[in-house]
Amino acid sequence: MNPYEQLQLNKEVEEMAKLRIEIHKKRIKLSEELEKNRNNKEIQDRIIELEEESQKLKKKIEALQANF
Repeated sequence: MNPYEQLQLNKEVEEMAKLRIEIHKKRIKLSEELEKNRNNKEIQDRIIELEEESQKLKKKIEALQANF
């Protein structure tokens, strides 16, 4: 892999990592709300969606790194 390709890969991975951090922050906030209202199915569903989104990004990052 040439340096330019490595730089592009690093930028992509960095952007995905930033997205995962933002997702994590949202999950924390929703978890705090859920503590106040444990029976809120909407918040529970949103937390699950965020976790699934985070896992997809994680897999994409791993795939990108594995291909290079």
